[in-house]
Amino acid sequence: MQSKKLPFNKNLLQKDWKLVQWIFYSFLGLMIIAVPYFIGQQASSFLAESQSQYNNIYRLRTIFRIENQVVLMAIGVIPVILATLLIGEEKRKKTLEIMIAGPYTRFEIFFNKIFLGVFIITVPIIVSGLILMGMRFFSPLLLSLYTGIDIVAWIISYSLIGVSVFSFSILIGILMGSSLGQFICSYIFIFFPVAFYGLFLVSYNKFYTLINGNHVPYDNAVNRAAEIFGQITPMFFFYKAIELAPEIQIFHSTLLLFISISIIVVSHVLFDLSKMEKNSELLTFESTEEFFRFGILICSILLGGAIIGGIIDRGISGMLIGYLVGGYAGYKVPKYLIQKNRAA
Repeated sequence: MQSKKLPFNKNLLQKDWKLVQWIFYSFLGLMIIAVPYFIGQQASSFLAESQSQYNNIYRLRTIFRIENQVVLMAIGVIPVILATLLIGEEKRKKTLEIMIAGPYTRFEIFFNKIFLGVFIITVPIIVSGLILMGMRFFSPLLLSLYTGIDIVAWIISYSLIGVSVFSFSILIGILMGSSLGQFICSYIFIFFPVAFYGLFLVSYNKFYTLINGNHVPYDNAVNRAAEIFGQITPMFFFYKAIELAPEIQIFHSTLLLFISISIIVVSHVLFDLSKMEKNSELLTFESTEEFFRFGILICSILLGGAIIGGIIDRGISGMLIGYLVGGYAGYKVPKYLIQKNRAA
């Protein structure tokens, strides 16, 4: 039943597999269609057409890029859904309490969920990459487009992007008490630095234009700071590997591996500290309530100024009205949600 070296538990794996197996098969099918099948179709169409306009290898590679919008979206969405089902949904249903009260340790429960999640994310990417690798030997065109290093770097980088997003959402799931809270907050915090600065920038640009009568210069220091916030935004950092050369992709992926392991270790520590009776509440730890409420308040103020101030369009007075409405909502809504979930 259990390994003497690692805490694999057949019962736990089977239980979680029944919950998320549909994600595995859906992701596997999606990756096979989006990568080897799509590239094969592109290659067939290319060979059937006149090739005079495609007279250099660079042009060919821009057509037959391994990554596409479907794959990019999938590795940003599927890991969050997977983490939400493995952690948040179990909290909402309070099944974690039952498992912990039974013969399983917290480490066993956590380890098997992480193992299964990483398996479901990486195997479809590996399979689609290996199929593409095999297709090279039957197509001189594909052989000229992709080297073995290209495909291996793609497999490693995309697998670790998915694992990074998964581990980040696991951490949010440990902090939140329900599946809905985990899913929403995973995307809020994974884009938080640049999104928060974007809200601030809208207000800054609006006030600058109202006061000075012209738009903010593009090279303004406040505008340039957006690049810094973009660099420290988790999702942008995870996806940075896509822009790099294959050799550098592997180095960046090694960094992602270290970050993912660190996040998982922190998540496990917090999982050990969490109180199971807090499951199904909005937040797992009461100590995070003030930070949560303050963050919602500030973001709501800026969002209210941007949206309502733009609708009213009465200059500074319109912005102030937007700030007041956003601030009121930002104060009341999280307070209501925390109290409602706690009462439930």
